[in-house]
Amino acid sequence: MNDKKTEPPKMCELHAAGLMQEADQRSTSPQFVCGKCRRKANRAEHLHNPLPLKKSTGDNFWG
Repeated sequence: MNDKKTEPPKMCELHAAGLMQEADQRSTSPQFVCGKCRRKANRAEHLHNPLPLKKSTGDNFWG
């Protein structure tokens, strides 16, 4: 028997497969960015190399 859990595809795999709707659902309010492909996601487990996404400090013209 194979007890290994199957992990859901990562963001870059979804984009490569053309599954844009599922990728969009995983990045509605991104908290992480992939250090390799630079894609953004809500949860770290959706990326191969997740890094915390820096928050905007509001120092722009409209902030």
